[in-house]
Amino acid sequence: MTPKPVPTPTTATTRTYADPREPIDRTWLRRQTRHLRLWRRFLAQAIVRETHYRAHFVTTLAVGVVQLGLALVPILLLYGYTDDMRGWSQAQVLTLVGVYQVVTGVLAAFVAPNLQRMTTYITEGELDVVLVRPVSSQFYLTLRWINVAELGNVVSGLVLLVFGLVRSGASPNPLQIAQALVLAACGTVLLACVWCAMSFAAFWIQSVNPIGMLYTSLAESGRYPLVFFPFAVRTFLTFVFPVAFASTLPAQALHGGVGRLPVVGGVVLAAVAVTLVRLQWRRGLRSYASASS
Repeated sequence: MTPKPVPTPTTATTRTYADPREPIDRTWLRRQTRHLRLWRRFLAQAIVRETHYRAHFVTTLAVGVVQLGLALVPILLLYGYTDDMRGWSQAQVLTLVGVYQVVTGVLAAFVAPNLQRMTTYITEGELDVVLVRPVSSQFYLTLRWINVAELGNVVSGLVLLVFGLVRSGASPNPLQIAQALVLAACGTVLLACVWCAMSFAAFWIQSVNPIGMLYTSLAESGRYPLVFFPFAVRTFLTFVFPVAFASTLPAQALHGGVGRLPVVGGVVLAAVAVTLVRLQWRRGLRSYASASS
């Protein structure tokens, strides 16, 4: 009996670029799955990169703690003269600052590293390379880079939030916690959309770094309750630069609920903002003529 030939593994498993490949499934569900898988790889790369630069992680964490401490100084000074400021106690404001720290920590970790590169993407031709890839260019340029060290600010914000709740004696029920989570998520999306809208202006004005500084300055207003500001400013911080959804409203939800209207309004505003940013991105691509042309 003649023995059967043993196939070599290399000839059976190795593939080259010359081999025929199955066409990419372009259905909506498949696209989202592919984008999610790609984002997981971005996150894995970011974690590996952070382990190689541990000093960067420690430095970022220390800077975040110092910034949080500096942000608490005005609040501690203010409440050194009074126990209540327009219906807000010191403990409630600490809860608000904790929520704000969590939201801004998420933005600093997942959105800021990308939008800060937007001018470079558009003016130095890196967008040309992204446009030929089989992936949404907006997804890639908005979520490609992740700064894992900024998640330390999320942890410090959660600690301050819990401290504020305990000190104020609040015990939110599951519905109030759900309202706070939805409002904080809407606030994160809304602030990200505003930041994206400012950064995507680079299609027309080339450099958006000064606009980024303006965004950072406006976002600082979220460290204080909305009632601390005049009516016109409150309207601006709710509908134009909606930082209220990232701090004041979630904190109010944790201390007694805010009703359905702000929650529904936040979801609607977030959906409208995402749609408008998507339209702005497409309009910008139509006006983009490549950095090499």
